[in-house]
Amino acid sequence: MKKRISAVCAALLLTASMFSGCGKKTEDATTEETTINIIQDGTEAPSADGQDGSSADGTTGFVDPGANIDFGGDQTAPEIAETEGTLPVNHEEIVSMIEGGVVTEKKPVITEYNVDYKTRYGYNTLNDQEKALYADILEAVKSVKTKVKVDDSVTDEMWIKVYGCLYMQEPQLFWLTSKKVVKGRLWYWETDPEKIASMQKEIDAKVSEVLAQAEGKDTYGKLKVFHDYITLNNNFVKEEGFNQTIYGGFVKGTIQCEGYAKTMQYLCDMSGIESMVIVGSNEANDSHAWNVVKVDGDWYNIDCTWDDPILSEVDETNVRYRYFLVPDEWIHNKSHFNVNKKISGTQLTYFTPPACTATKMNYFNVTNQVYSDKASAESALKEKLKSTAASKMRAAEIRVSDKSVYDAVTAGLKDYATWIKNENSSVTSVASNCDPNTLVIELDLIY
Repeated sequence: MKKRISAVCAALLLTASMFSGCGKKTEDATTEETTINIIQDGTEAPSADGQDGSSADGTTGFVDPGANIDFGGDQTAPEIAETEGTLPVNHEEIVSMIEGGVVTEKKPVITEYNVDYKTRYGYNTLNDQEKALYADILEAVKSVKTKVKVDDSVTDEMWIKVYGCLYMQEPQLFWLTSKKVVKGRLWYWETDPEKIASMQKEIDAKVSEVLAQAEGKDTYGKLKVFHDYITLNNNFVKEEGFNQTIYGGFVKGTIQCEGYAKTMQYLCDMSGIESMVIVGSNEANDSHAWNVVKVDGDWYNIDCTWDDPILSEVDETNVRYRYFLVPDEWIHNKSHFNVNKKISGTQLTYFTPPACTATKMNYFNVTNQVYSDKASAESALKEKLKSTAASKMRAAEIRVSDKSVYDAVTAGLKDYATWIKNENSSVTSVASNCDPNTLVIELDLIY
């Protein structure tokens, strides 16, 4: 539901992220022509036949339509203006709070959670004063308090850093919002403990289903179940209530990048897999969020947002693995920039994440889909196209071992597209989504 309110309230109530943009790739292909759009260094280049990579709704490749939020820069209220957007269901109560009142203190809504915040990687990078502030904010949010008592030793910068760290590393706090960050103040999407408890039950029901699918699997297998569930059951939405939260990820099915990352972290939490949410940006400086997870003692990046393409219509057959357990070398300063940094307003680094250097558990290594010469890569790509088309799936992916093989194979993409259309008449169009950074060759089939 959309209403008009003054920006003094709207800027604090509209669905938003603590980051600007969310760095999402946008893709679609609905023409009956063969469309080849090759991603070069993080941007989707125009195809040889003049296609510009635009989706049916007018968005273009690698542009994320997420919200634009200054997380903690100017601490003053914005100028008064009329703004439209999606409001929390309790917006009238929050408006009253903003205007000087404070909502009645609620009883705690979270009494137990299986992850001790003191074990969080990010928490353990903080100094003693920052850790104490983290604990104070956490307890306040659990009790839906709107104020946290702080003294002058807590600077604005310290509040922004600690609040930002907590907001991203405690995915269970789905009722907390971050539209405006002001020292000592907290805002929520929902303040009624009974409503929050009811929403938690909805989350629990979905989580139980996912965990049942992952039961008995090793860490890699569990993460693949989580990754596939998140990408196949959610759609990227620019602005909608709870779209940065696990409630969006498990119940509403509409999230943006931090919603994807928090949903993954929550499932990892429930499975005893060490993980964290990392923030950053794409090369266009649109903000983004993904995860770092530990598998068999090594750290890897996993990005569910960019493994779930934006389409004008949700494609429930689409799943891909370009960013499933990848090292820093493949993405840092190539597709993922400003790692764990706040780059708008008060600029700072939340914490330095552990280095991801291993490749052993990367999806393409584990599934033996890495090819070291042109002939084997071409043969594998054709077989993958055939099996993908036969099952009416979307993404046909392989990976090659070096750039020379990548260049040799991608030089003939139109030939592969023509070949699969002749091989399987149900394929009406083919779009390229190849990536020189990860050396993944992907052709997307449209039926």
